[in-house]
Amino acid sequence: MKQIIVQSLISSTQTAVMQDNKLIELLIEDNIHKKTKSNIYRGIVKNIKPGIEAAFVDIGFEKMAYLPIKSSDDIKNGMEVLVQINKEAVGTKAPRLTQEISISGRYLVLIPSNDRITISNKISEEKERFRLKKLVKSLNKDNLGIIIRTEAVGCDIDKLKEDFEMLINRYKNISKEFKLGMGPKLLYKELDLDTKYIKDNINDEIDNIIFNDKDKYTEIKTLLSNIDKSYVDKLILEQNKDIFDLYKVSKEIERALSKKVWLKSGGYLIIEKTEALTVIDVNTGKFTGNISREETMYKTNLEACEEIARQLKIRDIGGIIIVDFIDLQKKKYKENLIKKLEECLSRDKRKSEVLGITRLGLVEIARMREKDSIDSYYLSTCENCKSEFSQKSINYILDDLEKDIIRMKEHTNYNNILLEISPYIYNKMIEKYSDSLKKLEKKYEISIEITKTESINQKGEKIIYK
Repeated sequence: MKQIIVQSLISSTQTAVMQDNKLIELLIEDNIHKKTKSNIYRGIVKNIKPGIEAAFVDIGFEKMAYLPIKSSDDIKNGMEVLVQINKEAVGTKAPRLTQEISISGRYLVLIPSNDRITISNKISEEKERFRLKKLVKSLNKDNLGIIIRTEAVGCDIDKLKEDFEMLINRYKNISKEFKLGMGPKLLYKELDLDTKYIKDNINDEIDNIIFNDKDKYTEIKTLLSNIDKSYVDKLILEQNKDIFDLYKVSKEIERALSKKVWLKSGGYLIIEKTEALTVIDVNTGKFTGNISREETMYKTNLEACEEIARQLKIRDIGGIIIVDFIDLQKKKYKENLIKKLEECLSRDKRKSEVLGITRLGLVEIARMREKDSIDSYYLSTCENCKSEFSQKSINYILDDLEKDIIRMKEHTNYNNILLEISPYIYNKMIEKYSDSLKKLEKKYEISIEITKTESINQKGEKIIYK
């Protein structure tokens, strides 16, 4: 059974994809610090750096955004430019911009700045590729750039035309807004992560889609009605419930935040993140079996390949990954291991590459980094020991608080809550998260009091019902 579970909270909207009660993908939209990738802006060029072929552009953020340029580009300080974010700000790095605007529909992607019609490599059948290109060409009178998405397989001319015209109208509206007024301005906001994921991935393999928020349920119901009315029957509303707890997603997330991940065989992985790279150590653990030592290590490594690919996807780990597999002597086993790892990683939409085995016997992987990993949402740096990803983040505390409130409202008559937290967390909460607490009070019609106490350590909180 395959399910999409969308948990809407004040601090975040979290989308879990479950396959046979196992988490295979997790998307987190921070509602306090909203994502910006694919948003389109009118920006003002503030600083051109020819030496690094870059321009720094004001798009209304605290930090200037980075726009790669060429010496032949006609860009000057003070110019207004139409730009799109193609890479989120990560850590201290500024968001990265592009002037090649792309707008996604369900079946097509419009790229007005070029005139090429391209097609997804995942559409492999030549007859279908030719058919789709011919249909899109007949619609594209102005020779605009179009990418035909994988979802277009089997589409008739009417569906493609509807998608194409929607994209053209959207781009016309963006161009019109660009010309109105002055200064940095958001011209187009990309769909929420959960909405975009459902729009792009809904198919007959999805058994149901579960929500805990009526507004989100209604939004997706309208979206699916326009795609295929039969999909509406897949929707389930569990209003104002902790559906991550109800459908056992929370346990899977706790496992994804743990440094130690057990394998079915009794072996385990140790996953350690540093600022520069991620290190994964594979161990046989309790796995002995009735086979030779070399065979045991080989089978543990093969099982680890599946889990490593899953963990990289769930945790959204990008950049350089070093895997210390259990050392194997047989050349054939080593070759099979690399093939298995490549096969497992190939199922991931995010581009990754196995770079081979180093002289020390370590396997190097490079996985495209598009945004911060889920660790950066759930965990933060300890103020005392300065250890990264070692304590619950304020977002995580607020999410847990809301889920406790949901249970309190469902099972008790209490209407007041006292939240005890460390002095450091208290100061951060008052400084930056007061609005979130007010929204919680309003949403659930309760009163929330927060207090600081030295008896609560940096890694937790205490919730008292009153």
